[in-house]
Amino acid sequence: MTLKEKKIGIPKEYRVDGMPKEIDDLWHKGIEYVKDCGAEIIDISLPHTNYALPTYYIVAPAEASSNLARYDGVKYGFRADGENLIDMYEKTRSEGFGAEVQRRIMIGTYVLSSGYYDAYYLKAQKVRKLIKNDFDEAYKKVDAILTPSTPSSAFKIGEKTNDPVSMYLNDIFTVPVNLAGLPGISIPAGHDSKGYPLGLQIIGKAFDEQNILNIAYAMEEKINFKNKIIDWWIK
Repeated sequence: MTLKEKKIGIPKEYRVDGMPKEIDDLWHKGIEYVKDCGAEIIDISLPHTNYALPTYYIVAPAEASSNLARYDGVKYGFRADGENLIDMYEKTRSEGFGAEVQRRIMIGTYVLSSGYYDAYYLKAQKVRKLIKNDFDEAYKKVDAILTPSTPSSAFKIGEKTNDPVSMYLNDIFTVPVNLAGLPGISIPAGHDSKGYPLGLQIIGKAFDEQNILNIAYAMEEKINFKNKIIDWWIK
């Protein structure tokens, strides 16, 4: 199968309210690039997309809390000096983890705690399965899926530190892929009004990385992206 024989899905649920026009325009350009490569565009539905973000920010912190519990300064990793074992534990984990990591550990510990495990973590895992099922159904019709990478251009480092919810909302197009265990690739495809780079995301079937690499390569040749700003991340 060449690129010309592929079917590319466009999920209607990824057209979110409040998405900047420049992101929507970029997506339409991406669709035209795909058509120029000879692929067929097919409208698809991923009905549980709206639940992906809250599901991810229950599952991911829970896994972070569980996996990072071993970093207590006893066997390996950073260790802070303390007056006793408990003091050493507390100082190690407060000094050894940044603010965002601490936030995720606290959230994860909460959703895994007695009385909340069933209400939050178990329910999130059930929704995760529904999200995966949506992709499984879509891939009965298409070979890959094309979406924007983010609903906005990149923000400055630390700009949204005091507004984590706003920061997490920028993951709305990428977390469903992680929850479903699928490969995805983001390619540079344009700029916003300030000259900051914007990307398009290609999502493939499980263990089908070569397919999305081939599609990305063909699209990049069509896009011919040129980054027109230097050190854009510090401006």
